[in-house]
Amino acid sequence: MGTKAIDVSYCQTNVDYDRVKNSGIDVVIIRAGYGRESYQKDSEFETHYRNAKAAGLKVGAYWYSYADSVSDAVNEANACLACIKGKSFDYPIYYDLEEQSIANLGVSACTDMARAFCNKIIDAGYAAGVYANLNWFQNYLDYNTLHDKYSIWLAQWSNSHSLDCDIWQYASDGNVSGISGNVDMDVVIGEPSGDCSSASGENSYGDSDIKDVQEWLNDNYDTNLDVDGIYGNLTKAALVKALQTELNRQCGAGLDIDDIFGHCTRSAVINIYKGMSGNITKTLQGLLICNGYDTNGFDGIFGAGTAHAVQQFQSAHGLYVDGIAGKNTFERLCS
Repeated sequence: MGTKAIDVSYCQTNVDYDRVKNSGIDVVIIRAGYGRESYQKDSEFETHYRNAKAAGLKVGAYWYSYADSVSDAVNEANACLACIKGKSFDYPIYYDLEEQSIANLGVSACTDMARAFCNKIIDAGYAAGVYANLNWFQNYLDYNTLHDKYSIWLAQWSNSHSLDCDIWQYASDGNVSGISGNVDMDVVIGEPSGDCSSASGENSYGDSDIKDVQEWLNDNYDTNLDVDGIYGNLTKAALVKALQTELNRQCGAGLDIDDIFGHCTRSAVINIYKGMSGNITKTLQGLLICNGYDTNGFDGIFGAGTAHAVQQFQSAHGLYVDGIAGKNTFERLCS
Protein backbone atom coordinates (compact mmCIF):
# COMPACT_ATOMS: atom_id res chain seq x y z
CA MET A 1 0.00 0.00 0.00
CA GLY A 2 2.94 2.33 0.55
CA THR A 3 4.63 3.98 3.50
CA LYS A 4 2.26 4.49 6.42
CA ALA A 5 1.88 8.03 7.74
CA ILE A 6 -0.24 10.17 10.04
CA ASP A 7 -0.82 13.89 10.35
CA VAL A 8 -1.15 15.61 13.71
CA SER A 9 -1.86 18.98 15.30
CA TYR A 10 -2.89 20.51 18.61
CA CYS A 11 -5.71 17.94 18.63
CA GLN A 12 -3.22 15.22 19.53
CA THR A 13 -1.40 15.62 22.85
CA ASN A 14 0.98 13.48 24.92
CA VAL A 15 1.75 11.29 21.92
CA ASP A 16 4.10 8.36 22.59
CA TYR A 17 6.03 8.39 19.33
CA ASP A 18 8.05 5.29 20.16
CA ARG A 19 4.78 3.35 20.26
CA VAL A 20 3.62 5.11 17.11
CA LYS A 21 6.76 3.99 15.29
CA ASN A 22 6.48 0.46 16.64
CA SER A 23 2.92 0.31 15.29
CA GLY A 24 4.24 0.60 11.75
CA ILE A 25 4.00 4.36 11.16
CA ASP A 26 7.08 5.82 9.45
CA VAL A 27 6.07 9.41 8.66
CA VAL A 28 4.30 12.20 10.56
CA ILE A 29 3.11 15.46 8.96
CA ILE A 30 2.78 18.13 11.65
CA ARG A 31 0.65 21.27 11.58
CA ALA A 32 3.07 24.17 12.03
CA GLY A 33 0.29 26.73 12.43
CA TYR A 34 -2.28 28.82 10.60
CA GLY A 35 -2.93 32.33 9.32
CA ARG A 36 -0.57 35.21 8.62
CA GLU A 37 1.18 35.71 11.96
CA SER A 38 3.98 33.67 13.51
CA TYR A 39 2.26 33.77 16.92
CA GLN A 40 -0.32 31.47 15.33
CA LYS A 41 2.13 28.57 15.54
CA ASP A 42 0.37 25.33 16.48
CA SER A 43 0.59 24.94 20.25
CA GLU A 44 1.83 21.34 19.90
CA PHE A 45 4.16 21.83 16.94
CA GLU A 46 7.41 21.96 18.90
CA THR A 47 6.48 18.95 21.00
CA HIS A 48 5.37 16.87 18.02
CA TYR A 49 8.49 17.79 16.06
CA ARG A 50 10.93 17.10 18.89
CA ASN A 51 9.41 13.78 19.94
CA ALA A 52 8.79 12.47 16.42
CA LYS A 53 12.38 13.19 15.47
CA ALA A 54 13.63 11.54 18.66
CA ALA A 55 11.68 8.39 17.81
CA GLY A 56 13.27 8.22 14.37
CA LEU A 57 10.16 9.13 12.38
CA LYS A 58 10.39 11.10 9.14
CA VAL A 59 8.75 14.50 9.37
CA GLY A 60 6.90 16.99 7.18
CA ALA A 61 4.72 19.98 8.04
CA TYR A 62 1.65 21.89 6.88
CA TRP A 63 0.22 25.38 7.29
CA TYR A 64 -3.54 26.00 7.43
CA SER A 65 -4.65 28.93 5.28
CA TYR A 66 -7.14 31.74 5.81
CA ALA A 67 -5.66 33.90 3.03
CA ASP A 68 -7.80 36.10 0.79
CA SER A 69 -5.16 37.28 -1.70
CA VAL A 70 -1.76 36.45 -3.15
CA SER A 71 -0.08 38.92 -0.81
CA ASP A 72 -1.86 37.31 2.13
CA ALA A 73 -0.60 33.89 1.02
CA VAL A 74 2.93 35.29 0.98
CA ASN A 75 2.39 36.61 4.51
CA GLU A 76 1.25 33.15 5.55
CA ALA A 77 4.37 31.63 4.01
CA ASN A 78 6.52 34.10 5.92
CA ALA A 79 4.74 33.21 9.16
CA CYS A 80 5.22 29.52 8.44
CA LEU A 81 8.92 30.02 7.73
CA ALA A 82 9.34 31.88 11.00
CA CYS A 83 7.78 28.96 12.87
CA ILE A 84 9.84 26.22 11.20
CA LYS A 85 13.12 28.13 11.15
CA GLY A 86 16.13 26.00 12.02
CA LYS A 87 14.31 22.70 11.62
CA SER A 88 14.95 19.95 9.08
CA PHE A 89 12.26 18.07 7.22
CA ASP A 90 12.18 14.85 5.25
CA TYR A 91 8.92 15.77 3.49
CA PRO A 92 7.57 19.01 2.01
CA ILE A 93 5.85 21.92 3.71
CA TYR A 94 2.23 21.77 2.55
CA TYR A 95 -0.29 24.59 2.12
CA ASP A 96 -3.61 23.41 3.57
CA LEU A 97 -6.56 24.88 1.66
CA GLU A 98 -10.00 24.14 3.11
CA GLU A 99 -11.86 27.37 3.94
CA GLN A 100 -15.00 28.06 1.86
CA SER A 101 -14.25 31.79 1.92
CA ILE A 102 -11.08 31.01 -0.04
CA ALA A 103 -12.89 28.70 -2.46
CA ASN A 104 -15.35 31.53 -3.18
CA LEU A 105 -12.48 33.53 -4.72
CA GLY A 106 -12.40 31.16 -7.71
CA VAL A 107 -9.95 28.79 -9.36
CA SER A 108 -7.50 31.39 -10.64
CA ALA A 109 -7.17 33.21 -7.33
CA CYS A 110 -6.90 30.01 -5.29
CA THR A 111 -4.25 28.61 -7.60
CA ASP A 112 -2.28 31.87 -7.59
CA MET A 113 -2.30 31.87 -3.79
CA ALA A 114 -1.12 28.26 -3.64
CA ARG A 115 1.69 29.06 -6.07
CA ALA A 116 2.71 32.16 -4.12
CA PHE A 117 2.89 30.23 -0.84
CA CYS A 118 4.78 27.30 -2.34
CA ASN A 119 7.25 29.48 -4.21
CA LYS A 120 8.04 31.40 -1.05
CA ILE A 121 8.66 28.13 0.79
CA ILE A 122 10.88 26.89 -2.06
CA ASP A 123 12.73 30.21 -2.07
CA ALA A 124 13.65 29.52 1.56
CA GLY A 125 15.08 26.13 0.63
CA TYR A 126 12.26 23.73 1.47
CA ALA A 127 10.21 21.42 -0.72
CA ALA A 128 6.61 22.59 -1.01
CA GLY A 129 3.22 21.10 -1.73
CA VAL A 130 -0.53 21.64 -1.62
CA TYR A 131 -3.03 19.79 0.58
CA ALA A 132 -6.70 19.78 -0.38
CA ASN A 133 -9.61 17.40 -0.75
CA LEU A 134 -10.85 15.96 -4.04
CA ASN A 135 -13.58 18.60 -4.40
CA TRP A 136 -11.03 21.39 -4.07
CA PHE A 137 -8.63 19.90 -6.59
CA GLN A 138 -11.47 19.34 -9.05
CA ASN A 139 -13.36 22.63 -8.63
CA TYR A 140 -11.31 25.31 -6.86
CA LEU A 141 -7.69 24.68 -7.88
CA ASP A 142 -5.90 24.15 -11.17
CA TYR A 143 -4.75 20.66 -10.25
CA ASN A 144 -2.66 20.11 -13.39
CA THR A 145 -0.67 23.32 -12.89
CA LEU A 146 0.00 22.55 -9.23
CA HIS A 147 0.75 18.88 -9.88
CA ASP A 148 3.41 19.86 -12.43
CA LYS A 149 5.26 22.06 -9.96
CA TYR A 150 4.63 20.91 -6.40
CA SER A 151 3.93 17.89 -4.26
CA ILE A 152 0.25 16.95 -3.97
CA TRP A 153 -1.32 15.72 -0.73
CA LEU A 154 -4.85 14.56 -1.46
CA ALA A 155 -7.58 14.13 1.17
CA GLN A 156 -10.08 11.58 -0.09
CA TRP A 157 -11.64 9.42 2.62
CA SER A 158 -12.41 6.33 0.59
CA ASN A 159 -10.96 3.00 -0.50
CA SER A 160 -8.99 4.52 -3.38
CA HIS A 161 -7.69 7.86 -4.60
CA SER A 162 -8.96 9.51 -7.78
CA LEU A 163 -5.97 11.77 -8.54
CA ASP A 164 -2.27 11.22 -8.81
CA CYS A 165 -0.66 12.36 -5.57
CA ASP A 166 2.42 11.92 -3.38
CA ILE A 167 0.48 11.51 -0.14
CA TRP A 168 -3.09 10.25 0.18
CA GLN A 169 -5.06 10.98 3.34
CA TYR A 170 -7.60 8.17 3.33
CA ALA A 171 -9.25 8.42 6.77
CA SER A 172 -9.82 10.83 9.64
CA ASP A 173 -10.80 8.28 12.27
CA GLY A 174 -7.69 6.14 12.54
CA ASN A 175 -6.53 4.49 15.75
CA VAL A 176 -2.79 4.26 16.33
CA SER A 177 -0.98 2.90 19.36
CA GLY A 178 0.53 5.77 21.36
CA ILE A 179 -2.19 8.29 20.43
CA SER A 180 -5.35 8.89 22.44
CA GLY A 181 -8.38 9.35 20.22
CA ASN A 182 -8.66 9.42 16.46
CA VAL A 183 -5.96 10.59 14.07
CA ASP A 184 -5.81 11.23 10.31
CA MET A 185 -4.35 8.31 8.37
CA ASP A 186 -2.19 8.73 5.28
CA VAL A 187 -0.15 6.69 2.87
CA VAL A 188 2.93 7.95 1.05
CA ILE A 189 2.71 6.97 -2.60
CA GLY A 190 5.33 9.07 -4.36
CA GLU A 191 7.99 9.44 -1.64
CA PRO A 192 8.21 13.23 -2.03
CA SER A 193 11.62 14.57 -1.06
CA GLY A 194 12.11 17.19 1.60
CA ASP A 195 15.91 17.02 2.06
CA CYS A 196 16.00 20.38 3.82
CA SER A 197 18.38 19.69 6.67
CA SER A 198 20.27 22.89 5.92
CA ALA A 199 17.50 24.77 4.07
CA SER A 200 19.89 24.92 1.16
CA GLY A 201 17.18 24.86 -1.49
CA GLU A 202 18.34 21.54 -2.91
CA ASN A 203 15.14 19.59 -3.44
CA SER A 204 13.27 17.96 -6.28
CA TYR A 205 10.37 20.39 -6.33
CA GLY A 206 12.07 23.42 -7.82
CA ASP A 207 9.77 25.44 -10.08
CA SER A 208 10.33 24.50 -13.73
CA ASP A 209 9.44 28.04 -14.88
CA ILE A 210 12.10 29.49 -12.57
CA LYS A 211 14.57 26.99 -14.03
CA ASP A 212 13.80 28.44 -17.48
CA VAL A 213 14.58 31.91 -16.17
CA GLN A 214 17.84 30.73 -14.61
CA GLU A 215 18.91 29.01 -17.84
CA TRP A 216 18.20 32.18 -19.81
CA LEU A 217 20.22 34.27 -17.36
CA ASN A 218 23.14 31.84 -17.60
CA ASP A 219 23.03 31.79 -21.40
CA ASN A 220 22.78 35.56 -21.86
CA TYR A 221 24.50 37.17 -18.88
CA ASP A 222 27.14 34.64 -17.76
CA THR A 223 25.57 34.42 -14.30
CA ASN A 224 26.61 30.80 -13.58
CA LEU A 225 23.48 30.10 -11.51
CA ASP A 226 22.52 26.67 -10.26
CA VAL A 227 19.48 25.74 -12.33
CA ASP A 228 17.49 24.52 -9.33
CA GLY A 229 14.13 26.24 -9.78
CA ILE A 230 14.51 28.14 -6.52
CA TYR A 231 14.23 31.92 -6.38
CA GLY A 232 16.98 32.78 -3.94
CA ASN A 233 19.23 35.79 -3.52
CA LEU A 234 21.59 34.83 -6.34
CA THR A 235 18.77 34.53 -8.88
CA LYS A 236 17.28 37.83 -7.71
CA ALA A 237 20.70 39.52 -8.04
CA ALA A 238 21.14 38.07 -11.53
CA LEU A 239 17.79 39.49 -12.66
CA VAL A 240 18.71 42.95 -11.36
CA LYS A 241 22.04 42.72 -13.20
CA ALA A 242 20.20 41.69 -16.37
CA LEU A 243 17.90 44.71 -16.04
CA GLN A 244 20.88 47.04 -15.49
CA THR A 245 22.71 45.53 -18.45
CA GLU A 246 19.75 46.03 -20.78
CA LEU A 247 19.10 49.58 -19.57
CA ASN A 248 22.74 50.35 -20.43
CA ARG A 249 22.56 48.63 -23.83
CA GLN A 250 19.22 50.02 -24.92
CA CYS A 251 18.97 53.33 -23.09
CA GLY A 252 22.58 54.35 -22.47
CA ALA A 253 21.90 54.50 -18.73
CA GLY A 254 25.54 54.14 -17.67
CA LEU A 255 24.66 52.05 -14.63
CA ASP A 256 27.09 50.06 -12.55
CA ILE A 257 26.19 46.38 -12.94
CA ASP A 258 26.10 45.79 -9.20
CA ASP A 259 22.79 43.92 -8.59
CA ILE A 260 21.58 46.79 -6.37
CA PHE A 261 18.26 48.34 -7.32
CA GLY A 262 19.11 51.77 -5.97
CA HIS A 263 18.32 55.36 -6.92
CA CYS A 264 20.27 55.28 -10.19
CA THR A 265 18.66 52.08 -11.42
CA ARG A 266 15.20 53.29 -10.43
CA SER A 267 15.77 56.55 -12.31
CA ALA A 268 16.89 54.67 -15.42
CA VAL A 269 13.86 52.35 -15.58
CA ILE A 270 11.54 52.98 -18.51
CA ASN A 271 7.87 52.07 -18.75
CA ILE A 272 7.27 48.60 -20.20
CA TYR A 273 3.78 47.97 -21.52
CA LYS A 274 1.64 45.74 -23.73
CA GLY A 275 2.97 45.37 -27.26
CA MET A 276 6.63 45.83 -26.33
CA SER A 277 9.23 43.07 -26.71
CA GLY A 278 12.89 42.37 -26.06
CA ASN A 279 15.19 41.55 -23.19
CA ILE A 280 13.87 44.20 -20.78
CA THR A 281 10.42 42.71 -21.25
CA LYS A 282 11.89 39.24 -20.76
CA THR A 283 13.60 40.39 -17.56
CA LEU A 284 10.23 41.70 -16.38
CA GLN A 285 8.66 38.32 -17.14
CA GLY A 286 11.47 36.62 -15.24
CA LEU A 287 10.87 38.79 -12.20
CA LEU A 288 7.14 38.12 -12.30
CA ILE A 289 7.61 34.37 -12.71
CA CYS A 290 10.10 34.22 -9.85
CA ASN A 291 7.66 36.14 -7.65
CA GLY A 292 4.97 33.55 -8.33
CA TYR A 293 3.00 35.13 -11.19
CA ASP A 294 2.00 33.42 -14.43
CA THR A 295 2.94 35.45 -17.52
CA ASN A 296 1.61 32.78 -19.92
CA GLY A 297 5.04 32.37 -21.46
CA PHE A 298 8.64 33.44 -21.03
CA ASP A 299 9.19 34.81 -24.51
CA GLY A 300 10.10 38.50 -24.16
CA ILE A 301 6.75 39.59 -25.62
CA PHE A 302 4.50 41.80 -23.48
CA GLY A 303 1.17 40.18 -24.30
CA ALA A 304 -2.09 39.71 -22.43
CA GLY A 305 -0.59 37.18 -20.01
CA THR A 306 2.22 39.49 -18.96
CA ALA A 307 -0.19 42.41 -18.64
CA HIS A 308 -2.47 40.34 -16.40
CA ALA A 309 0.49 39.25 -14.26
CA VAL A 310 1.62 42.87 -13.86
CA GLN A 311 -1.89 43.90 -12.81
CA GLN A 312 -2.08 41.03 -10.29
CA PHE A 313 1.30 41.98 -8.84
CA GLN A 314 0.38 45.66 -8.63
CA SER A 315 -2.92 44.88 -6.92
CA ALA A 316 -1.27 42.53 -4.41
CA HIS A 317 1.38 45.10 -3.49
CA GLY A 318 -0.74 48.23 -3.18
CA LEU A 319 0.50 49.79 -6.42
CA TYR A 320 -1.55 51.69 -8.98
CA VAL A 321 -3.07 49.01 -11.19
CA ASP A 322 -2.50 49.98 -14.82
CA GLY A 323 -0.70 46.94 -16.24
CA ILE A 324 2.34 49.10 -17.05
CA ALA A 325 5.64 48.11 -15.46
CA GLY A 326 7.32 51.35 -14.45
CA LYS A 327 9.68 52.48 -11.71
CA ASN A 328 7.46 51.50 -8.78
CA THR A 329 6.60 48.09 -10.16
CA PHE A 330 10.20 47.19 -10.99
CA GLU A 331 11.38 48.46 -7.62
CA ARG A 332 8.90 46.26 -5.76
CA LEU A 333 9.67 43.26 -7.96
CA CYS A 334 13.38 43.64 -7.23
CA SER A 335 13.02 44.23 -3.49
